[in-house]
Parts: sequence; structure tokens; C-alpha cells
Amino acid sequence: MRDILPKPDAVQASPSAATPPAEYPGGMRVADKVLTAFNHACTLGDLEAAEEILAALEKITERRIRRFGGDRRRETFTVTHAREHLAWLQARRRE
Repeated sequence: MRDILPKPDAVQASPSAATPPAEYPGGMRVADKVLTAFNHACTLGDLEAAEEILAALEKITERRIRRFGGDRRRETFTVTHAREHLAWLQARRRE
């Protein structure tokens, strides 16, 4: 026989949370939130805002690499991919 337990109250995420808190135990990293904002700006076609957000993402990534040292391939890959995606969108817009 199954025990019927009351469901726990759902964790209320802020309206701006892009990912459910259950997937990120301590909340999302700032770089992840900035990357989400970058992707949102690209989706909306606001490439000027995307450029500024990308500059912030690059600054956050560089600071993280300086602070923790070592080889941060994942972070640099993310920034490189974002930069290439923005360049592709800008070239596509010029056509």
C-alpha cells in the first residue's frame, strides 16, 4: 500500500529565473544569468544590447580565469561560441 504524503510547498522562483532552482542547488551563477540575457537579446533581434551583454560576459569570464587560474576551457568556449553567434547574426542582418 502506498503512503500518501502531503506534497511539499513548491519553491517559488523569481519571475526572472530562467532555470528552475532545483537544477542549480545554489542558484544560477552570474555568468549563466548573463548568458541567458545574451541569448534572450539575440532571440529578440536586439543585437546592440547583445553586444553590450557579451562584453559583460567576457569581463566576468576573464575575472574568473584570473581569480581561479588554470585552464578554463568551458568558460572560454562559451564566450567564443557567443561571440561567433553574434557575428553570424550581424552578418545575416546585413544581407
